[in-house]
Amino acid sequence: MIVSAQRSRDCSAPTGGHGIRRLLMVTNLFPDEREPWRGLDNACVLQAMRQLRPQVEVRVLNLRPSHRFWWGAAADARSRAEDFTLQPQHGWVPYVPRLGGWNDRCYAWGLRRALRWLPRDWRPDALLLPWLFPDACAAASLPEFHSAVKVAVAQGSDVHQYLGMPMRRRAILRLAGQADIITRSAELKRRLIEAGATESGVHCIHNGVDARIFHSGPQLQARQELGWNGGRPLALFVGNFLPVKGLELLLRAVAKLQERFPQGVDLALLGSGPLEGQLRALAQRLGIPTNRLHWLGRQPPEVVACWLRAADVCCLSSHHEGLPNVILEALSCHCPVVSTAVGGIAEVLAEAGSRSRLLQGRDANTYAEAMAEMLARRDEPRDAVAGEVGDWSHCARRYWQVLDRRL
Repeated sequence: MIVSAQRSRDCSAPTGGHGIRRLLMVTNLFPDEREPWRGLDNACVLQAMRQLRPQVEVRVLNLRPSHRFWWGAAADARSRAEDFTLQPQHGWVPYVPRLGGWNDRCYAWGLRRALRWLPRDWRPDALLLPWLFPDACAAASLPEFHSAVKVAVAQGSDVHQYLGMPMRRRAILRLAGQADIITRSAELKRRLIEAGATESGVHCIHNGVDARIFHSGPQLQARQELGWNGGRPLALFVGNFLPVKGLELLLRAVAKLQERFPQGVDLALLGSGPLEGQLRALAQRLGIPTNRLHWLGRQPPEVVACWLRAADVCCLSSHHEGLPNVILEALSCHCPVVSTAVGGIAEVLAEAGSRSRLLQGRDANTYAEAMAEMLARRDEPRDAVAGEVGDWSHCARRYWQVLDRRL
């Protein structure tokens, strides 16, 4: 179910004359022309927030940890045209690789220097801080922002991994005493509360989707648009080639499926990352025919949506997650899903009924069985795949509600 933008707009109007007038996002996760996928969800929610309250002046400091800070290198990022209204400024903050627990202090140093990029005497009424450590922890510590409303956003690894690191855990819990925290899944909220955050200060808000792009449609038409002529079963992965994504499990399952389907099974991989070479080598060792794997690189949202409409099943095999956007996008496109039961994925797949599978453990045979079941049903009506997914305006309305409660 897509929640209407008009309903969200009505619910998000400021309630008084002393509301937020200047909003600053500080993060290392924001897209640019070279990496348009990086932190795309942060740009989407911020654009939707601005549309709901056009009277609020919005700015972005996109500061990425890098050694280039030390020699004063200028940022090589250029803003996407669609983000110009958010006035993003791109730059570096210092990074010390073997002293990770101190990097909130390094980030604060770089952030303080970056404040000169803002107009003179421009100070925000509110901060939106995606990524808890070091970004949000650093911003919350600066006296320049003492009076600003602060809301941080937990996205996944900043909870799953960092709460297990003593210095980062202490910094995150200190942050929880200074700011409200939005989590992208209820599972992330639970972890933060169990670690010591106050329940009333942690809010679960699922990401939205752009319903103009991610919507259902005829599978055959999508395949024709992609130039996909193969009649074989088609599985799809969308994401980064990183250790956390556990792609070795998916490849082992696909190798086993080659024996079960006489014509074979194709796997399209939309993404990139440092493990691509290792994954290609693993696929070769597993005996997966090279013409059954399609390494398509990163693709814009419109192309991702077309592949979701074309595929018979969307697959995730992660070790842990927050709530990956591709799950929400797959549901919006009525694409069946097979995934490991990690993070907040169960929170949305529970409503997808029999056309999704959540798997405990990491057994390749079990994963292959689940994929085989979905592929065997690929001729069934895709309208049977359903889930309640809000659009970005619904998500933005709830962000404003959290910010407003801090006034």
